[in-house]
Amino acid sequence: MRSTPLSTRSSTGFTLLEMSVVLFIMAILAGLCIHNFSSLNQEEIIRKPVVELQRMTMGAMRRVAASAEAEVIAFEPRGFTIQYRRAADGLEAAGKREKWQRRVTVPEGMKVLLKRFGTSSFQPAAGQQVIFLPGSLCEPMTARFELGTSWLQIRLDPLTGGVAEEEMYIAPKP
Repeated sequence: MRSTPLSTRSSTGFTLLEMSVVLFIMAILAGLCIHNFSSLNQEEIIRKPVVELQRMTMGAMRRVAASAEAEVIAFEPRGFTIQYRRAADGLEAAGKREKWQRRVTVPEGMKVLLKRFGTSSFQPAAGQQVIFLPGSLCEPMTARFELGTSWLQIRLDPLTGGVAEEEMYIAPKP
């Protein structure tokens, strides 16, 4: 049997310093990922009512062209709503006075602002209406959705009621 001296041992594992460095780098990467996901979450929260407004305006433009009846999107303190006689799937209401209603509620703390055609500043949307008349264009306006210091604004296309231009600022989380 042969013995080896204690001073010539082989290195088969990692030192405590090497493991600490790797864990430190992993912690930094995890922190960066969490920060990026939190800003994505805030963008999703802001974008949801914007997409719903776009669906409403485009649907109203289609229904007005098909039925020759005016449509109105009414803005309320907690969101916006539209009433219509013909559903998106083409079904008509049973009675002349019966209507479908679609309501969108914005998240708590979100402000909805409108800049109408010919005005230079945004005004609170609550109490305002957007009217779609047969044979006419959608009113060119800009809608802004603010949540804290983050915001997303869209300018509506007068021909389609869809989004012609979009701007967004998502504030970084502290």
